[in-house]
Amino acid sequence: MTSPIPRSPLRHRAPALLLCLLAVSAGVAYGDSEALDPLDPLLQPARAVPHAESAVLIAVARAGDRLVAAGESGIVLTSDDGGRRWHQTEVPVRVTLTAVYFPTPERGWAVGHSGVVLTSADAGATWTRQLDGRQIAGLPVEPAAAPPADAADAVPPSEPSPGDPLLDVLFLDEREGYAVGAFGLLLHTVDGGEHWRRASARLPNPDGNHLYGIARSGDRLYIAGERGAVFVSDDRGAHFRAVETPYQGSFFGVAAQQDQVVVFGLEGHAYAAATGADADWRALGTGGSAWTAAAALDDGRLALVGQSGTVAIAPAHGELVRLPVEAPPVSDVAPGTGGDLVMVGPRGVHVVAAADASIGSAAR
Repeated sequence: MTSPIPRSPLRHRAPALLLCLLAVSAGVAYGDSEALDPLDPLLQPARAVPHAESAVLIAVARAGDRLVAAGESGIVLTSDDGGRRWHQTEVPVRVTLTAVYFPTPERGWAVGHSGVVLTSADAGATWTRQLDGRQIAGLPVEPAAAPPADAADAVPPSEPSPGDPLLDVLFLDEREGYAVGAFGLLLHTVDGGEHWRRASARLPNPDGNHLYGIARSGDRLYIAGERGAVFVSDDRGAHFRAVETPYQGSFFGVAAQQDQVVVFGLEGHAYAAATGADADWRALGTGGSAWTAAAALDDGRLALVGQSGTVAIAPAHGELVRLPVEAPPVSDVAPGTGGDLVMVGPRGVHVVAAADASIGSAAR
């Protein structure tokens, strides 16, 4: 019998954002060795932090007209004025949160280190815990639909550890959603997170590559990960197939833009393909620092942001235009108001006006 895949520390999503994005080798040990500690951050609410808008923040998303940002030590902030003023909300855990998503203006989810899943029913004002890494190991496991042709040589993936992080979350509506994470973990719920299943067997991912991002375009879902891994589903995630891309390095995320999808990652690599034409990728840009996040804007453009503070705009089916703005390192971006981009990172919130793809005005 072949042995499971060795559990090595995660390759970093972006070196300068180590604290923000993965820090997994420490997280795994932490989750395993302190699981019963009474001061376990899974059992401690997030502390109120002065000037929390300047804290280490990792994720930002729209909840209707509201912005919701999340980051280290369970910090969650909301803004109702386009990112200029922020209010810290109540969160029941003190672990780093890596992603946040709202399928409706009121209902949303956040995920993070130690396999935590949080949900909010009031636009991010309050949160409850639905799941954590200790429970993930005991979740129902979907069997593979059919054994691969080389099943005899396949290496079974390792069991999830309580400290493994979840890295992105996507809900198709208020009931059905997915979370992705380290070592190829894919979780699925059809009842708003009341119950989850381990659905990693849906992915042709025998090496257990880390899954960094998930996005949708209609009924089509996309998952991006390390070693150039991109998986596509045409049926809302019931089945996935692997697609070839021109790059074998890590993709840190994926974004849908009208009728095309964009994957992006290390060394400035970003590629676009028309939805339904997954074998035909065109380069949007290569070279430079890592792209760490992207967001589809209200006018159909796509914003890409990078580890070094690079900000770029891609019109639908157009070329990537780097904006002449100065920004600190960025871990995530969301559309603000009036064409603004609201970005978060190790130095907190940063708002950049970007009303035109060809020019960028000064950061505020």
